[in-house]
Amino acid sequence: MNNFERNYWASYCDFIDKFGSLTYLGISIPIVSPYYVLIHENAINKLTSKSFNKFVSTNIKQEKGIQSHLEQRLSPYKKKINKRKGKIVLYDTALRIPDRMLQENFSPSETMILLQNTTPAENAHSIPAAPLLQFSNVETKAIDALQEKTIKCLNKAKFHPIYRDEKFRKRLINLIPKIMRQISAAVNFFEVTPVSCLVLGTTNSSDTRILALAAALKGIPTICLQHGVPMLEFGYLPKVATYLSVYGKYDIEWYAKKGVPLAMLKDIGHPRFDELSSKNLMDKKTFHSHFKLDPKRKTVLVVIHYEETEVPHAIIAQLRKQGTVNIIVKPRNGKQRRSEKTVLLQKAFPDISFAEDMDLYDLIHNVDAVVSYESTIVLEALLANKPVFIWKLKSLIPSSTNYYGRLNDYIFNNPNRLVKHLTTTLEGNGDMDKWEKNKNDFLAYKYSPPLGTSINKLKALIQSLTI
Repeated sequence: MNNFERNYWASYCDFIDKFGSLTYLGISIPIVSPYYVLIHENAINKLTSKSFNKFVSTNIKQEKGIQSHLEQRLSPYKKKINKRKGKIVLYDTALRIPDRMLQENFSPSETMILLQNTTPAENAHSIPAAPLLQFSNVETKAIDALQEKTIKCLNKAKFHPIYRDEKFRKRLINLIPKIMRQISAAVNFFEVTPVSCLVLGTTNSSDTRILALAAALKGIPTICLQHGVPMLEFGYLPKVATYLSVYGKYDIEWYAKKGVPLAMLKDIGHPRFDELSSKNLMDKKTFHSHFKLDPKRKTVLVVIHYEETEVPHAIIAQLRKQGTVNIIVKPRNGKQRRSEKTVLLQKAFPDISFAEDMDLYDLIHNVDAVVSYESTIVLEALLANKPVFIWKLKSLIPSSTNYYGRLNDYIFNNPNRLVKHLTTTLEGNGDMDKWEKNKNDFLAYKYSPPLGTSINKLKALIQSLTI
């Protein structure tokens, strides 16, 4: 644990304590606020400075203390868990369980889906669904009062390097209405709905953490799936749900090092990866026709980041100059796919196909190699038995978990070296025996369950908590 990480977790605990008077319906606003988002940009840079240590009250000496320090703040919400009759509730934020699997494995009479959004397009599930916020009932006066109280708390701490930051202050104040509505919705939902178990895709957004805490106050067990590879620990800690469903041995060891009890970690994998072995994937002829590709050429999928585009720009430019491969670019999903830098990259290569509307596994299945930053897509490509070539994100360097460290021979800072190794592999001149060994060793450690079994493991865990 470096100075940045120690300061981050200590300052987060301080934030929970310092602003502990900000509560709504018995739930702490700072506990459920996305701290990493609040301090992003200006404030987060201050955590790297050694001089920041004097502003920290919480003393986290070792990384194993991360969960225990936060557990002290979370424990008042955790009541005794009892088996009870009720619905199995799946909350759709970052859940990523394919609808086909939901339909085949969960009974509509025993299950319901809570939707983050309220638009009809979001209700595309086979299981009965309802928007979370339809249960919300917050008076404007209450919002105004809590915002005023927040401003007073911030003003009392105006000499603190984070709390005096204008972006931090504005973000926190603006978050209050949203968080209050989410708390109201969660509390009211559990009041009127018999629930036996809650399944979440993450607990690091305000809505998901609020649901986890509101369920805990009722003694309802919760399961949090692992929504991606933990390249940044801030998106995966603390453990808030009763159980964490993880990918493999590495994640169990990683969470244990942070102080999470082993009994709370379940080696399940993720149901969405089951589709790599069970889904009826697009055939290559249809794929080539969709993107108007030359079937005689090898095809490379280039996965880009929404902020750092310099390296993929150089890779795409060099591959296009060589003129020997088909290139397909995969941008980030959601609103990040239209980031300023993504749009500029698209304008720079108008002749290159940007795969914005195709299922990721259809893409991976039909390409010959994947080039990506250190994302979950790398793991998915490995599970699909595709060669991967990884470019490093600069923004990850201060706090990266180095998740892909075992594949160091396939990680590149230099775009030219990456393209050279990629070209050699596609031409059939690479050391594929070495690659196979490295890939298999990596997967044995990082992803334990055989493909196709995760949904059954998840069902078994749910049944153990509900029957």
